[in-house]
Amino acid sequence: MAGRFASVLSGRGVIRVSGEEARSFLQNLVTNNVEKAKGAQAVYSALLTPQGKFLFDFFISEDPAAPGALLLDCDGARAGDLVKRLSMYKLRAKVDIEDKSGEFAVIAFWNGDGSPMPEGPGLPDPRHAAMGRRAILPKDGVEAAIAAADAEQAPETAWHSHRIGLGIGDAAQDFEPDRTFPLEVNFDELNGIDFHKGCYIGQEVTSRTKRRGSVRKRLLPVHVEGEMPKRGTPVKGGAREVGTIFSTDAETERALALIRLDLIKGSVLEAETAEIRPEIPEWLPVEMAEGAGNGDAEDE
Repeated sequence: MAGRFASVLSGRGVIRVSGEEARSFLQNLVTNNVEKAKGAQAVYSALLTPQGKFLFDFFISEDPAAPGALLLDCDGARAGDLVKRLSMYKLRAKVDIEDKSGEFAVIAFWNGDGSPMPEGPGLPDPRHAAMGRRAILPKDGVEAAIAAADAEQAPETAWHSHRIGLGIGDAAQDFEPDRTFPLEVNFDELNGIDFHKGCYIGQEVTSRTKRRGSVRKRLLPVHVEGEMPKRGTPVKGGAREVGTIFSTDAETERALALIRLDLIKGSVLEAETAEIRPEIPEWLPVEMAEGAGNGDAEDE
């Protein structure tokens, strides 16, 4: 699919964190270095539990209309929960946390051939160059922005097909809050964690898992031969359950699945009646045949 495309991501929400301590407040909580969210650069980050499990992910960028304020592009269905969670940590910090989802829309722009978009509306998606750009705009400015970018407006399903093809997860479809560990869904390889910044919630477990190389499960793109299984379908290698199906795209016969790499060597993988063939994206440096370590990501 050649050309430049744009999709309004209807499932996204926007939170504004403002006040003189907005940046330092977030810096003490989230997985990435908030100081890097400046000017033309956004950062991808997450808020974890103290046990190092995923709770929320978001893109952090400066609010051009409010100096000193930061915008969080997040899962819209859980924006209210994120506001509540951040407010729990507010204490006496000089910050204001507001759900602005009713005012703003999030638009994804990308090239259909997977080439980078060095210029255009919004900011580069920090996870991978082929993911294009993301823009947070007032809802009444969406159509004008898409026209100005000379982009063809595509359904949201086209955007999800693009990311599934790249092997990149979406929190609303592929991560399980309070169960998933961030390294299992490739935060470390998608620029979602700064291992050199100061402390944040869940840092100890996350850093120890990275240091030990003890991640057995990884979210991977898979080719599906046969009827597309539903989200949540177990992936089996023989009689053994080795993973779970998450995002699916019947048109391209691809899906994302959380797979136990250390259990699949020599196995024919199946999900219901379909045969599953995992792939390793070029950006993910793991060896599927040999597994990814001798321990789990802090087994539950």
